[in-house]
Amino acid sequence: MKYLFGPVNSRRLGLSLGVDLVPAKICSFDCIYCELGVTTTLTVRRGEYSPTGAIIAELEGYFADLESGRGGLVTPQVITLTGSGEPTLHSGIGRVIAYLKGRTEIPVVVLSNGSLFDDPQVRLDLLGADIVVPSLDAVLPESFKRVNKPAGACADPQKIVDGLAAFTEEFGGSVWLEILLVEGINDSEADIVALVAAAARIRPERIQLNTVVRPPALALARPLSVPRLQEIAGRFGDIPVEVVGSFVGQGNLVGERTAEEIRAMLQRRPCTLEDVSQALGLTDATVARLIGELVGAGKIGETIHDGRRYYQVTKSGKN
Repeated sequence: MKYLFGPVNSRRLGLSLGVDLVPAKICSFDCIYCELGVTTTLTVRRGEYSPTGAIIAELEGYFADLESGRGGLVTPQVITLTGSGEPTLHSGIGRVIAYLKGRTEIPVVVLSNGSLFDDPQVRLDLLGADIVVPSLDAVLPESFKRVNKPAGACADPQKIVDGLAAFTEEFGGSVWLEILLVEGINDSEADIVALVAAAARIRPERIQLNTVVRPPALALARPLSVPRLQEIAGRFGDIPVEVVGSFVGQGNLVGERTAEEIRAMLQRRPCTLEDVSQALGLTDATVARLIGELVGAGKIGETIHDGRRYYQVTKSGKN
């Protein structure tokens, strides 16, 4: 599958079928913590970066296989519109959401960095979704520039707050606001006070408080400790806050996966052996064997981050 991946166990959403709307790495931000690496095309220009018709056709094929029982597919809990960049840059996202809402009762989730929500058309495109998870990592301009490294046209964090507040007012579904904190970059007292005030204005249903977990684009991006995250979580008043911080999967028991399917997962983001095991419902021994084959063939590489071993497709192993 070119545009779909999974279903895999998302640490936030459960068993999720991913829809990759934007090729790597087209984004409006160049976040220092991004697990997908450095942004290669920094832009706020919306366009049909992947053919909308082809995405819908692949989804239709997936649903046909699911309904017929071919391939032993398991029904996902959610369908997540995401991308190897910023999915709201895709001008056909509204059409994809409309197709999904007419085709299935599975909830539709959109993950976004929140940068384009001041655009009324973007907000309109997302109104059909069930859950929208935008990010807001900083409100103070200097911290915002340091952590998100935005394209010039979305360099004003106050406009992002304005757009997110407008969206929660217009949207009939659930808004979960993600805040990712990087040690020494956007976690000062002034940063937290500003984020608390912004969240009170945006009024999300919940906040997901996160930190650097997987290997980041820049090594200077360091995680906060869990006790520090928990202390900050208590600052948001009556808004429920979930400290995400680490991956805990349940396994989806979708059957045997080949080494190439694991490679496809690692091409999108770095994972530990345990991440792969939990996401794909395979035993650690099976995953270790398949990962060993991939490393031996030069198709993936490994790196150590915060004492944990991560695997990811290397540039030489992309083909």
